[in-house]
Amino acid sequence: MKIFLFTAQKARPLGGGKKSAAPVEVLSPAALSKHRPEGEDISYVDISGLPPEGQKKITAKLKKICAHSVWGIFDPRGEAPDPALFFFAGAADYIGPKISKEGIDKKRLAAVRSWRETAARNSMPEAAAVTDEEGRKLPGGKFEGWRSIRSGTTASFLFLFVSLSGKPNIRARLGETALKALQNRWRDVLQQYLQESQALLWMETELHSLFLVPPKAVCGKAAVEASLRMLAGCRLIAIEKLGLSIPVDFTFALHYGKTIFRAPGKTGTIVSDAVNYIFHLGTKQAQPGRLTISAGLCCNAVPEGLKDLFIPAGTYEGIPILQSRRFTGSE
Repeated sequence: MKIFLFTAQKARPLGGGKKSAAPVEVLSPAALSKHRPEGEDISYVDISGLPPEGQKKITAKLKKICAHSVWGIFDPRGEAPDPALFFFAGAADYIGPKISKEGIDKKRLAAVRSWRETAARNSMPEAAAVTDEEGRKLPGGKFEGWRSIRSGTTASFLFLFVSLSGKPNIRARLGETALKALQNRWRDVLQQYLQESQALLWMETELHSLFLVPPKAVCGKAAVEASLRMLAGCRLIAIEKLGLSIPVDFTFALHYGKTIFRAPGKTGTIVSDAVNYIFHLGTKQAQPGRLTISAGLCCNAVPEGLKDLFIPAGTYEGIPILQSRRFTGSE
């Protein structure tokens, strides 16, 4: 990630006593119109010398350019009459006279990210409406392959969260060695079932997996069908493919949104509302034995003949969600 500062100052800003938490790139205000930040970047604009109306205009411009990344205001002389107005407009940070001399350390950077995530969650209802509208336009056609997406690019994806759980706890029942072997078999099973959707195994945390699915209608439908097939055949898969003699459950969650793209194994710390949401949805809200989908999921990603399998399940973090009916047990 980088910190971008758009300022006409000739002196060295943000270069004081504290060691910066990220590289700082100082650019002229004229470069702002061509600025294309990635999801991890933080951009600041210097409002020095601007009247209130000028501050308002430059804030609106920065907000539009940084729609999918973090932005803030640089005010080294403390000229803003009311800094709170910037936060009301969507800023995640305000750097006044003191911090402008000291620089941005790791603690402040973490606070800026936390503020951004909290603000995003609080505005979820509005964001859901936009995402749902975008989702209805999920394009057809073929996916050109994961190599066609350049690392560092921010793009739309379908996020598929998958979890394997059991009672008693799988780790306690199997032990570390057997658990590792299970993880490998589980990964193979998932990739086999999701092959047609061209899903990319992006992140793993023990028995939780996060796949990126290409934002194409055919890929979304294939991912939904594969998830439902696995849920319907859970018991058989556990015995025949995972070699388990204990009962287990599969949990699936699907969400549509944007994130910065990096290759598996090189994801690092990605700041993304969509990634945060799908992990929260999968680990805190989605139920075992079901596929939970957010309202942002494009309607044409669910095959027409399978839509009756889904029922409303309220809202989660301000976004309406649906759940598939159970294949075993009762509603």
